[in-house]
Amino acid sequence: MKAEQQFLCDLAEKISMPEVYLKIRQLLDKPDARIRDYVAALQTDSMLTIRIIRMANSNFFGFNRKADDLYDAISLIGTIQLHDLLLSNLCMRTFCNIPSAVLDLKEFWLHAIECGIACRSLAKLAGLPAGHRFFALGLLLEIGHAAMFVKAPEQALDALIASRERGVPIDEQERLVFGFDYCQLGAELMHLWHLPEVYSHIIGHHLHPERTDPSYRNETYLVYLAQQVFAEPAQFYKALSDLQNNHQQFAVIPDNLKDLISQEIATHLDDIFLMMCPQSVTTGLVSQGTLPP
Repeated sequence: MKAEQQFLCDLAEKISMPEVYLKIRQLLDKPDARIRDYVAALQTDSMLTIRIIRMANSNFFGFNRKADDLYDAISLIGTIQLHDLLLSNLCMRTFCNIPSAVLDLKEFWLHAIECGIACRSLAKLAGLPAGHRFFALGLLLEIGHAAMFVKAPEQALDALIASRERGVPIDEQERLVFGFDYCQLGAELMHLWHLPEVYSHIIGHHLHPERTDPSYRNETYLVYLAQQVFAEPAQFYKALSDLQNNHQQFAVIPDNLKDLISQEIATHLDDIFLMMCPQSVTTGLVSQGTLPP
């Protein structure tokens, strides 16, 4: 058993996906499933139902017309994108219910949503299908950190502090401390949840897109660049220039990408956070982006 698999063993029951998610996955595998079947599955979770309707009617996730009820919301969103929005919501709920002595859940999920906004915005600019999957991928990019802080908060904090003091990448320091990094742990978590392969491939390799399966490489480079938006300016602009010069899909990306994404985050961050995050975490929300100048 790999070290990251062993690490998740004790957490597996606490961080398992709820029954409603499993029902939706089963419906996605049935070609004859109808929207009313999805409605019946979701109506067992009243809070989730409210959130899906709000998201369908939101400025960021929404559409040209408004949804009056859950049936309308699913009709607008589509069943595949419904899966990705459910995944985002339920992942936040799952980890928000697990106490941690060190992890600031509000700060963690604010940044996760920023990454989701950055990924989805960049996908639109690159001309890729700008479905909600890119938002979900961005949201889940650093979920491995959350698992580390939940199970081994002191070791995770030590790795973070040592990374900053030594000036080494956090993934490198985590491999010294845990024997694996947050990307590997996040990918293993995607396997634990039986998510589509695209999730484990991209989350597991987003720091090194060239290492992922060729089938997912374009998407992984996109997610890599979206995360680099939050790095120091020199590092970001080098990554942008390299990708623009070497990958055709990024040639159309404007040089003011950081400004465009910063504006998207400023416009939508608070609304998305309040729509998706449990009330225990949203209390005392102060809007605050993490983009460096």
